[in-house]
Amino acid sequence: MIFKNPTSSLSNVLFICILLLSIITLLPSCGLIGKADKPPAAEDFDLFYLRFHNDPDFQLSRIDFPLEGGLVQSHGEELWTPENWPIMKVPVWDINDPEYSVDYKQTEVEFIQRIWIENSGFISEYRFRLIDGKWMLVYALEQNL
Repeated sequence: MIFKNPTSSLSNVLFICILLLSIITLLPSCGLIGKADKPPAAEDFDLFYLRFHNDPDFQLSRIDFPLEGGLVQSHGEELWTPENWPIMKVPVWDINDPEYSVDYKQTEVEFIQRIWIENSGFISEYRFRLIDGKWMLVYALEQNL
């Protein structure tokens, strides 16, 4: 008959338990388990919008040309390009000329602004959309007929 040392068995079990507990504790900190892919934090729209109107280079970096929409005038239409893009300088909420009508709406993922002059043929519409955590200008229409 073979006799086992009960102290040795208990030591082995204790060692295995400590080893498993250490592995389970360390795996999440190593990034191997327990770490779900989190979407990027959404950029604050107000901060983006102010910078968009104050920094021309930043503005151009947030437009993927060719941009949907275009410039519509009595003599024809043009698509927006970096070369003909008019840098936007005035936030829509700062327009206070009574000649212009202004409307804007914001959701968590989109901002739409419209500016027009009643019965004139002039209207502009811009749409911003949150894409991968960053606000981008995705549509711009300037119509002056």
